[in-house]
Amino acid sequence: MKEMFTESPTILWVDFLANGERLADEEEQVKLINHAVKSGITHMIIDAKVPFGQTTFPSKYAYHISSWSDGTFNAWKGRDFLKEFLSKMKDIKDIKVLANVDIFSEGITSSRDGMAYDKPEWQVTFYNEAASNESNAAEYSDAATIFVNPIHPEVREYELNIIKEICTYELDGIVVDRCRYPNIYGDFSDLSRNNFESYIDKKVTNWPEDIFTIDKETKEVRFASLFPKWAEWRALNIKKFISMARDTVKAVSPDLIFSDYVGSWYPLYYSEGVNWGSETYHPDLDWTSETYHVSGLAEQLDFIMTGCYYPEVEVQESEQNGRPATWYSVEGAIDKSLEVINGSIPVVGSLFLKDYTNNPDQFRKAIKMCKEKSAGVMLFDTVYLEDYNWWDILAEELNTSNKS
Repeated sequence: MKEMFTESPTILWVDFLANGERLADEEEQVKLINHAVKSGITHMIIDAKVPFGQTTFPSKYAYHISSWSDGTFNAWKGRDFLKEFLSKMKDIKDIKVLANVDIFSEGITSSRDGMAYDKPEWQVTFYNEAASNESNAAEYSDAATIFVNPIHPEVREYELNIIKEICTYELDGIVVDRCRYPNIYGDFSDLSRNNFESYIDKKVTNWPEDIFTIDKETKEVRFASLFPKWAEWRALNIKKFISMARDTVKAVSPDLIFSDYVGSWYPLYYSEGVNWGSETYHPDLDWTSETYHVSGLAEQLDFIMTGCYYPEVEVQESEQNGRPATWYSVEGAIDKSLEVINGSIPVVGSLFLKDYTNNPDQFRKAIKMCKEKSAGVMLFDTVYLEDYNWWDILAEELNTSNKS
C-alpha cells in the first residue's frame, strides 16, 4: 500500500449531503469527474452511507437516501449512486475511488429518520438527560445526528453487513468515518456498564460519578479516578470494530485500501473515544492510563486522514492569534498527527475548505503545507470548490507542486 503515497496523493471528498442534489443530474457527475481529472486529483471519496445512516445504493439492510421524509433526495429514488458514478470512472485509470461509510451515526433528530428510531435499543445512552441534548457535541453543538452504541452486537453486525455490500462494487477501497462515540457523554447504558466492569474486574461503586462529574455551574467535565481506564476501554471498543471492519474488507480482496478519517486534535480525542495513534505511541496526558497505547488502532489501517481544520496554516499564525496550542494550525496538526502515528502508516493532512472562504492564498498555502509535511492532502469538500470557483486554483497549485 505504500506505493499509493509515492507521488503525494491529492484526495477529493465528495460529501453526498452537500453534493447529492446537484449530482442527481448525471451531466453534473461527468462535469465533476472532468474537473477532478484536469485538476490532478488522484483519489476520490464518495459517500456510500451518509451521517444519518441512509445508503446511496440499494441496501438489504439500510434505508436508501431517497427515503428521507423531507424529500431532499427524491430525485435519487430507485437509483444507485455508487453504480452510476463508478460506471463513469471505469475508463479513468489515474483516479482511485474509495467509498466512505459513516458508521455509528444512524439517525437525524429533525425528521426522526434513520435506523436509530426503528431500533431505539441501539441508541447511545447519555450520562444524564441534559447531556442527551448534545448528541453530537464532539462535532458541533447543534448537530442533529443520533449515534448508536458501538459495542451493541446487533449494531456491529449491521454495520459490517453494509460494509460487505459496499465491497461488492468495483472500488479501490473503503473509508470509515464517525467510527466513534458521539461525545464524552455516551455511552452509559447497562450494557456498557457491565462490559466496563468486566474489563476492570470490579464494580463501579458510584455510577457514573467515579468516571467523571459535570460541574453544575460551568458544565465542565471533571475527570474522576476511573476515567483513564474508561478512556482506554472506549478506545479499545472502537479498535475492535475497526479490526473487524478491516478483516471484512480484506476478506473480499487484500488489495482493497482500508482507511479512517479522524480529527487531528488527539489531546482532546477522549471525547470521541478513539485512540487513532500507533500501538507504539505512549501518550502522557492527564486523562490517559499507563496502558492506553494498547488501544491504538493505526496499525489496522493502510493510511489515515487527520482533519487539520484550522484557518491558521503555520504554527506562527496560531501563536500570533493566541491559540492555546501549536496544533491549532495545519502545520501543528500535521506535526501532532505524525508524532501520534509514529511512522506506523502514512498520514494525509486534511483540509476543511470553508476555513479559507474569500482567502484563496491561504488555501494555496494550506495545500502546500499538507503536501510538504504529510503524505498528501485531502480536500473536504467538493461543494466549496464549486461554490468558490476554485477548480482553476486547485489545478494551478497541484501542477506547481507536482513539478517541484
